Amino acid sequence: MPRLRLRARPGLPLALPIAAASGLALSAAFPPVGLWPIAFVAFVPLLWLLDDAGPRRGLVLGLAFGLAFHGATLYWILRFGELAWVALTLVSASWVALFGALVPALRRPARPLVTVLGLASAWTVLEWLKGAWPLGGFTWGTVGVSQVDNLVTVRLGTVAGVWGVTFAVVAVNAAVAQLVGGAGGRRGHLAVVGLAAALALAPAAMPFAAADGRPIDVTTIQIDVREARDGTSIDEDLKVAELSIEQHRTLAAGPRPDLVVWGEGSLDPAAAADPGVRGVVADVVADVGAPTIIGAVIDDPDGSQHTSVLQLDSAGNQVDRYDKTHLVPFGEYIPFRARLDWIEAIDQVPVDRVAGEGTQLLASPDLPPFSTPICFENSFPSITRAIVDRGAGFVVVPVNNASYGFTAASAQHLQMSQMRAIETGRWYVNAAISGISAFVDPSGRVVASAGLFEPAILRHTIRASNERTWYVRLGDWLPWLALVFLVVALAAPRRRGAPAPAPGPLPPGTRRALVILPTYEERATIEQVVRGVRKAPHDIDVLVIDDSSPDGTAAVVHDVMSAEPHIRLVVRPRRSGLASAYLEGFRVALDEGYDLVVEMDSDLSHDPIELPLLLEAAAAGADLVIGSRYVPGGSVTNWSRGRVALSRAGNSYARLMLGFPVRDATSGFRVYRRSLLEHLMASPIASEGYGFQIELVLRSWRHGAAIAEVPITFREREHGHSKISRRIVAEALWLVTRWGLANRLGRTESAVDVSRTDPR
Repeated sequence: MPRLRLRARPGLPLALPIAAASGLALSAAFPPVGLWPIAFVAFVPLLWLLDDAGPRRGLVLGLAFGLAFHGATLYWILRFGELAWVALTLVSASWVALFGALVPALRRPARPLVTVLGLASAWTVLEWLKGAWPLGGFTWGTVGVSQVDNLVTVRLGTVAGVWGVTFAVVAVNAAVAQLVGGAGGRRGHLAVVGLAAALALAPAAMPFAAADGRPIDVTTIQIDVREARDGTSIDEDLKVAELSIEQHRTLAAGPRPDLVVWGEGSLDPAAAADPGVRGVVADVVADVGAPTIIGAVIDDPDGSQHTSVLQLDSAGNQVDRYDKTHLVPFGEYIPFRARLDWIEAIDQVPVDRVAGEGTQLLASPDLPPFSTPICFENSFPSITRAIVDRGAGFVVVPVNNASYGFTAASAQHLQMSQMRAIETGRWYVNAAISGISAFVDPSGRVVASAGLFEPAILRHTIRASNERTWYVRLGDWLPWLALVFLVVALAAPRRRGAPAPAPGPLPPGTRRALVILPTYEERATIEQVVRGVRKAPHDIDVLVIDDSSPDGTAAVVHDVMSAEPHIRLVVRPRRSGLASAYLEGFRVALDEGYDLVVEMDSDLSHDPIELPLLLEAAAAGADLVIGSRYVPGGSVTNWSRGRVALSRAGNSYARLMLGFPVRDATSGFRVYRRSLLEHLMASPIASEGYGFQIELVLRSWRHGAAIAEVPITFREREHGHSKISRRIVAEALWLVTRWGLANRLGRTESAVDVSRTDPR
């Protein structure tokens, strides 16, 4: 789709408002706007901006999106002050910022389908974690909830819960972003379009759960709490109870319902503690003759306060009680109250309520088992799933959103009940003290409702159910699966692009080889190495680079040179290291037109007898040939088991972090073809020791070079001392880690050249 491709990304000053606008667009999918289709494209501007961003830029752009989205969606928190709104918005937006930082690590331009799945998995997992942490989590703004009126995609909720709907919506956004960005080829575009269509449209074939149990006539009592707001808090508690009693009393004139429900907080502390009020409540329930559920705030004899549901039988006797287990932080209790006493706003919550010990089912002789998650609890899918899994035939949700006035808080909360109904296949009864009371069927459809602050008696016949949806049976399987996919995607290194064309064999007349031998105190072995190399049946020259060895290594080489015209010596004024010696030798080889260039130790750890095997492999068609200890036929002698294990572990770590298939990337016995060496020398090489060897392998592999490993026998030196120090080993480990992380984050480290074939 070439006309859709938008490649130029704006600078940060323009990108930030675009990201914020993208977040505002997503907020429009929720009430008060409620334009659910916009959720399928709202992410696209953000994902387009993140297409070439690094983690830090992604973090900033994600934060801008999150602040705009959550700030607009949660605007109703402003009724409790700017500090509450800012704090909740920041905490919620931080998860989106983390998503933005992860996007660069999940991009796979050559594999758009993997990118789409990775982005959808990341958002789903972070949304799931946001619903659990911190302080028990906060689920408002869950993308899947915005789709409760989308009667196609939302059906995924019966199988995967709200997380399945979220995954589908984000995947569609990611697919559109891939098409707009032009990543991947034709097959990749077809794959992401197919996935997006399947997730968005295929659920139409999935049925909603059907309630198949007995009918139950349920009535909810709703009042206008504004009529009770004159006077003290005690006066308000008593007036709210009085208004609820009056509404309930009217039920005596008509057919008796099977169950009556009062909203959360219908009996607040002063009313619940008043024996006279409790007596009147018992009498009016008995007069109507229907079991009744009443939301209450109870001050218990031990000094604790609970948000509770009281169950009264048809005679007005209290037969059960449920205490809310998942309290609202900063609403029903103040976390870390002693440390936050400098914040005046916490005085609005003078008492820290105590959580109940666990959810439970309520039972009545004439009713199937049911449960009453209270208000905030209904926003957590795991809570309602658990109670339905235990046998709840329907669910009653006492609600009190009166403090949020005519804002969208109540409508957003009702959407939670709609999604929970779809997930569990149960009728849900929202019993709000002042709205929105509603009856929701198992398809998430609101079949009856009462508006905000409208005194109302809402009555409807629902059905119980024993059916268990796949989501009830399997739980949060999708977030766990997405987490596994995410871990694998982040742990797996990026693949290189298609390998370069095989170089083919070298003609017989183009096989001039230069063997580079760095030396420092190799007097005991250098002559044997040089003469062994010269015996190889190839056109071989030798370049010895000596760092002014104090043991007279250079003098030995001079003596050999008198009889061997193909040997040269470069003496450097001071000890400068292995890597710099090889680089100097590489430059000589390229300047003088050698076809093959050999790295080799001068201490007989690399046997000159094995050199012809490496040269033949290079001449036959490999860009780089490595003499390997760890391929079949390779071996190490005179090393302890611990040292062999350490060496193998280091090479395994390099393979894991860097993604190349080489088994012995630290080997210093190797042959380069001229064409590859020219590429490697075109950009700086800064690492030393093992890091130098690993870097050259990595850059060769990313360049698409053909790499071969030939088995060798490595012999521990018998003369002198190893030049490898702990510092060199530590440096190599650090470099491998840095390069591996940079690869996963979609960044190019200057120390590692990314060639024309790199998929990024």
